Amino acid sequence: MSTIFFAGAGTAGHVEPALAVARWLRENHPEIDSHFIGTSEGVENALVPPAKFPLHIINKAPFPRRLDKDLLTWPWRFRQTLLQTRELIAKADLVIGFGGYVAAPVYLTARRAGIPIVAHEANAKMGMANKLALRCGALMLRAFGEDSPERVGIPMRKEILELAALDLKARRSAREVALRAMNLDPDTKTILVFGGSLGSMKFNETIAQSQVEISRRGYQIIHAVGAKNELPLAQAGYFPLRYIDDMARAYAASDIVISRSGAVTVTEVGILGIYSLFVPLPIGNGEQSENAKVVTAKGGGELVSNAEFTSNWLLSHIDQLVMNAEKWRSSGRRMDFPLNASEEIARRSLKVLAHE
Repeated sequence: MSTIFFAGAGTAGHVEPALAVARWLRENHPEIDSHFIGTSEGVENALVPPAKFPLHIINKAPFPRRLDKDLLTWPWRFRQTLLQTRELIAKADLVIGFGGYVAAPVYLTARRAGIPIVAHEANAKMGMANKLALRCGALMLRAFGEDSPERVGIPMRKEILELAALDLKARRSAREVALRAMNLDPDTKTILVFGGSLGSMKFNETIAQSQVEISRRGYQIIHAVGAKNELPLAQAGYFPLRYIDDMARAYAASDIVISRSGAVTVTEVGILGIYSLFVPLPIGNGEQSENAKVVTAKGGGELVSNAEFTSNWLLSHIDQLVMNAEKWRSSGRRMDFPLNASEEIARRSLKVLAHE
């Protein structure tokens, strides 16, 4: 039996793709023992145990991006994570990293122990952890990059792939079913809005300040405000919820999406052919803006900065955005992203495991 450790933690964008690959391996290669490494604070604590994979906890020690006291204590804290990681992966045959702060100590420890590394970069612009993976000799696989042999796409949920496989007629039928299931009007244009909990305060404020006028213009809004945020009152044409449990149904119901531009979201709306307004999260290394451009460059959406995204801006553009969304959907165009990423990442990882 071979043992693989997955370093995918912190956010769903890191954890969900890792879980998709681990599930494929469990279904197709039950002789492989898959483990996850995370921290006590990340979303992995809610996602990994229910998927029935062991989750091993290390201390959280992200590299500080500002000159403050955290920078002074970081070397000691990071050394502790290295020691914890070394003990965990001592018997690993392979590590697969999906970026983020948990991946960095795993990459370094694996390199020192001579354990082969596979890394997956979900964003159009590579992050610090995966730049480190390259220096550690990892096989680098990427979600984006046309004509690149490294491009494998992003692992996606089965329900999303099934929705993407429907033709225009079947999608119209799925839209009506989804809207009726949510007690919404299938004859009204529907705007799906989600920004996530991280950095969503201003994003949600813009929607809150705009929703009455948007509803007055004859649209209805599904608004996921984030699990940690206060839930607004539902009103005519406005359906707020903390978290979207059934993402495929929400996508099926929507005519246009307004969201951040994490790699998973960009990929999902891209393959579904849903015109989107992207409002990149203004932190990190600018990766969300680069993700959005992959779709907007092909005509599948528009990009507006977080600073520009105000109620005045939204109300002055929403009618045109909805019109653009209708044209995009009617054209039947979709982004040509790989749809078999889970299998492709797993198969390439198995080759590394076999030293091929």
